[in-house]
Amino acid sequence: MTSRMHIPSPRRIGSAALHVLETCMKTAGVPWSKRRFGSAGHVVARTAHESLCTSSALALALLAPLHGCSSSPKMAETPTTVASQYAFWPPYPDEPRLQYLVSFQHSGQVAQRKSSALEDIIYGKESNVDAAVNKPYGVEMWNGRIYTCDIRGGAVMVFDLRKKQTRIMGTTGREILVRPTDIAISDDGTKYVADLGRNLVFVFDADERFVRTIGMKDLQPAGLAVFGDRLFVSNFVGQCVEIFDRRTGDHLGSFGEPGDDDGQFVRPLGIEVDAEGNVYVTDVIRCRLQKFSPEGEFLLGFGVITNNIGSFVRPKHIAVDKEGMIYVVDASFQNVQLFNPEGYILTFFGAAGSHPGAMFLPAGITIHYGDMDLFKPYIHPDFEAQYLVLVTNQFGDDKVSVYAFGQLRPGVTVEAIRASQADINLGVEDADKAEGDKPEVTPDELPPDLKP
Repeated sequence: MTSRMHIPSPRRIGSAALHVLETCMKTAGVPWSKRRFGSAGHVVARTAHESLCTSSALALALLAPLHGCSSSPKMAETPTTVASQYAFWPPYPDEPRLQYLVSFQHSGQVAQRKSSALEDIIYGKESNVDAAVNKPYGVEMWNGRIYTCDIRGGAVMVFDLRKKQTRIMGTTGREILVRPTDIAISDDGTKYVADLGRNLVFVFDADERFVRTIGMKDLQPAGLAVFGDRLFVSNFVGQCVEIFDRRTGDHLGSFGEPGDDDGQFVRPLGIEVDAEGNVYVTDVIRCRLQKFSPEGEFLLGFGVITNNIGSFVRPKHIAVDKEGMIYVVDASFQNVQLFNPEGYILTFFGAAGSHPGAMFLPAGITIHYGDMDLFKPYIHPDFEAQYLVLVTNQFGDDKVSVYAFGQLRPGVTVEAIRASQADINLGVEDADKAEGDKPEVTPDELPPDLKP
């Protein structure tokens, strides 16, 4: 019998952690070792990349029954927190690198208050409302504010954590959002929102006021990324990446074309840029991630459609940190996989379940440096957080979950924090029993989770 990463059905859950890989790999005869990845100290499965994509010995478990989702979920009065138990990945006995902090779903969780007359003038009557995120997708964070695209609510929900206020963006005026799927924010605070319902990119200024739209014939924007004065747009139907001048809206060109070869796309969705301006794109049909130079030259590609770790089944949005580490959301695995700049799997976190930090059809992700003081109450005192990772879940109560990437403080051992670690369900499921859970999505239709 072989084991592999299982795709959960709507009424089955599972969980995963890196430390089960060692047992699985040794059982299958696959070489295993741990090494330091630069100064970060990641735990790395050092096998050939081809082995990672084909070996069925690398598994995560998805076993327990899942509570059915409700159209009117009960809302928590405060964000989901862990008072004395902390969820880490990888779990004990490995050194943790990611910690779940807190989740948000509705305005009451950010201590809504009455806005001032000046704020009403600046932000408009959309400000200071009591509302919930319905079906989130893309997410960004800027200046203490979390911006979440709600494809069912037809708006961008703004959780202003510093002002302790919630606002809704894009629902009033002559141009309103219909189905926002992603948001990108430039250094000056300008917001760009991809709308699959309007087939346009909406532009809002630093104060969240509508400025204009950007578009062209046959554009179906699914994902956005900003670098300098360039706006990169994954054209879902056009099967390419469009490049616009973000300030003027002028179309500057495109790269990629329909097909299954390197540099080609079937349905490009998630898109991100790194510190050097390189562009990363996920293809939800090909189950592949590709990296391009700022000029659109193909540089790297990895990923195949299997249940094995290091592969994909339904890849969504992506993020890249300052060191070039790549985060990829997979809605079927219900987790986030981390890869080094060369495309080798490092670890993963999340998984379906009821434990803190579990995921339920995740879609969006962003990395945010700064604003760590806003989350200090949730960080384990022995964990040294370096940056934030935000992930959206389309179902469940944890619609926007916040994690911290970091490491244990100098001198602290995994044994010292063992008692405070929350239980993360682990296990391995026979791959032969998981074959019926693969999603059926054709290139001619939107994936079900992109529909309102």
